[in-house]
Amino acid sequence: MLATSACSPTPDEQEVDTSAADASLQGPDAVQTPIPVEPDGGIGDGAGPPKGLPSDGDAQQEPSAFAQTFPTAIRGKWRETDGAAVTKAQCDGYQQDNMGKVLTIGEDGYSFFETGGKFISVSDRAPGHIRALFDTTYADEPTRDELEFRVDPVAKTLTVRNFDTGERSTTTYRRCPD
Repeated sequence: MLATSACSPTPDEQEVDTSAADASLQGPDAVQTPIPVEPDGGIGDGAGPPKGLPSDGDAQQEPSAFAQTFPTAIRGKWRETDGAAVTKAQCDGYQQDNMGKVLTIGEDGYSFFETGGKFISVSDRAPGHIRALFDTTYADEPTRDELEFRVDPVAKTLTVRNFDTGERSTTTYRRCPD
């Protein structure tokens, strides 16, 4: 009996109907609209999650505010150089003297001799510049590289900087002739 009386409201705590008073405060044309609820039960606009985003279990690709494509000015075939112009023969990546010196950049990745990379995330992007984290997995050995590609329109060179600890380097390339 004690438990029931502890939960029962006292005469001072009796519930009072305030709907008439609330309506008069809001005016005759006031309409109460329900608060939208998210699919997970939280308050929001009622919309589900955006389509195309990776799920929580998809750690392979991180969302990026920048497009995960190489700027057009960077795409193409490039050859490592000490500054001199390169010839078409020097851009043949299958020639013994050129192996490991020819870099090919497409829209969504790059290839370099037997390795290459695909975008994971982009931290900075402009028409002649991109800095990104790349999946550089090779021979089932998962690896990542943080690289910056920057075109110098005056010198007509491409500079690639590797920011990874133990692999920090800067390499200069010239565009291969068509």
